[in-house]
This record gives sequence, structure tokens and C-alpha cells, in this order.
Amino acid sequence: MLHFPSKNTAAHTASPADVAQLHRTLDDHVWAFSNCRVDTPGCPVAEVDWLFFNSVKGTFILNEWKRYPAAVALVRDTGEPWILTNGSEVSNPVEQVSRQLEAVRRALQLKMAPLHFPTRDPYEVNPYPSVYSPQVGPATRKERLRYCAVHGSLEGIAETVEERWSPTPHVPAEGTGTLQLAETLAEVFRCSISSTVRRKLAPPPPERPDPAARIAAIHREMAALHCELASLLESPGFQATPVAAMPAAVPPSPRAAKALAPAPPSARVPAPAPAPIPASPSSTRIRSVTAPAKKGHLQHHVAKHVPLSKATAQHIRVAFLAALQDGQLRHSGVHIGLFGSLVGQRLKGDSSLADLAPGSLRKWCLAQAAAAGIAASIDTLDPSIVRIKG
Repeated sequence: MLHFPSKNTAAHTASPADVAQLHRTLDDHVWAFSNCRVDTPGCPVAEVDWLFFNSVKGTFILNEWKRYPAAVALVRDTGEPWILTNGSEVSNPVEQVSRQLEAVRRALQLKMAPLHFPTRDPYEVNPYPSVYSPQVGPATRKERLRYCAVHGSLEGIAETVEERWSPTPHVPAEGTGTLQLAETLAEVFRCSISSTVRRKLAPPPPERPDPAARIAAIHREMAALHCELASLLESPGFQATPVAAMPAAVPPSPRAAKALAPAPPSARVPAPAPAPIPASPSSTRIRSVTAPAKKGHLQHHVAKHVPLSKATAQHIRVAFLAALQDGQLRHSGVHIGLFGSLVGQRLKGDSSLADLAPGSLRKWCLAQAAAAGIAASIDTLDPSIVRIKG
């Protein structure tokens, strides 16, 4: 239970033992405003003992506490006094809570509903009245009560607060809306908010991602983008964008033209011809991996084992192991970047490859192979390829 005590130092305060028992009985989704003072236009000032708000069910429960010198023998509805076991009559608390109910209802309708529930009809707010007296026991005879509940124990109050429902619940919005509603109610009923309650109602701070994990995720995303660009370049319908013609140069002056004139043939020193750069085995292997045939074979395993919705790390693991052991990919190996790109294209919603395969994708793939008893290693010439040893 979250307790909002009165700001008024002259107001009566609830017994610490009763407050402690309510704390043990009710969870933090119940807000309890004690010793409230309600000043509503058109209604006399009301002093309210307790106002409970179930933030999960969106219900308000007004509760009046009464203590008597003797046990209550007879509980009656409005219009007649209550009878104690010593024969004396006492004012009917049901009538008192009914008068308080009107002031509380109008305060909620005028000051709370338009601010936090603007799309709802303010007159839908309807608190439920109740009375608590420890002198009400099993021997107390109760007449039929129309619109009020009478409790003789704190457990009975907690049961009403937890189970009371409304056809038009007023549930606060998630995040900052919860704290703002609590601040409004505390202001309307002149109660205070402790730092502990404020901390519990405040939205949790955004989680900062681990720098190493985020850097690894960025590298995987970059590799996936490069693989996607490569597949687009290999598509039959791709046409290179022509380079725009450069504007005509302004002819130099005669003096500048003489200075820039080429030297005579006898004064020229022949430049050595550039040596041809041999194609490295790694580049040849990368081209073979990204070839349409190999890409289509790897895509077959990804499409077969990774569903388009609700994919898990187990789906990605099965797809990788199937591709690693495929005879068609035994020579070329599995290109990690291409594999990550194909998997990423099938993840929908909030799922991401960084969440399902945390850390480095290369290390994750090797760990999955080792867990399956497969001897896999990184290619010595191209660290982006994983293959079976031997």
C-alpha cells in the first residue's frame, strides 16, 4: 500500500499499528489517502478518514472509521441510529459517510477527471462508501444496507478495496501519468507524497545498453548492410547511375598555358607501369560466397528454420548448424555477415539479432558449433567465414 498522509498537522492521524497492518495486507497498487480535507464548491467541508484508490481496477473506496465505548449490537441503514450492547444509541455513521461521499465525488469529477481522463464523462466517477468499526463483530446484527459496506476488521476493508469493481474504471496511464494522477489526488485531498512513494510511482529510468554489446551490434548491422548492397549490385536489373558531365573549364591565360605546357619528349622520364595486383584467395572466396547460387542455398536454410514471427535464438542456432553442415556450402563455408543479413530480414517487431545472438556474431556461431560437438574454425584468409575443420 502507498500511504498519503494528511498535510494538516492539526488533523487526526491514523494509528501506526493500523497503518502497518494495511501495509502488510495491501500491495502498492492501492493508494491510501488518510485524514483528508475536501473543500468542494456547493458542498460543506468534509473531513474524510480514508480514501482508497485501486490503481489496477480504477476504483475509489471511501471509508469512515468509528470507535465506540461498547460493542455494536445493531447496524442500521440511514434514518435510524445504531444501537450498542449497553443500550445506548449513537449517530448513524452510514449517514455521515453519505454526506462525505457527495463532496468526494464532486471533487473527483471537477478536479481529477477532466485533467487525467478528458475523454470520459466526469459523472462516471462514483466512489463506493464503507464504514469500519472494530466494535462490529460476529454478534452484531445488521439490517439490509443499500449502498454501503460495514466492516469490523481491517481484513474486511482490504477485501472490499481489492475486489470492488466499477463498470467505468479509471485506470491511470502508464509512465509519468501515474505519478501525475497521484500528485493531483494528493493536492485535491490535501495529502503529502513521501520521497519513497514518489520513487515507486516514477517511471523507471531508460536502460543504457552495454557499450561492448552495442558496438558489436553496430558491426553486425554494418556487415549485414554491406551484404545487402552486394546482393543489390548482383541483381540483373541493377544499372549504375551515370556520372554527371563536368562543366567546361575556363581556358588559362597565355602565360599560365606556357607554364603548364608539357615538356619535350627528350626531357620526359618514363613512369614505370603499375604491377598487376593478383586476386587474393580471400577475395575469390568472398565472391564465391555472395554468388547467387551460394546465397540462395544459405537463404534456404534461414527461411526453413527462422520463422517470420516470434523467432528465437534456437531457430537461429538450428539454421546456422544446418548451413554449416551442408555439403553444398562445405567448400565455401558460411559467410557470417551474409548469414546475419538474411536472419535480420526475417526478424519482425521488437526482435533483433543483437538480442537473440548477443555479443560478437562470429563468437556466437563458434560457440553454437562447439556446443553441438562440431569442430568449426574461422578461415585463415577471411575472418568473416566459418567452416568445418578438415
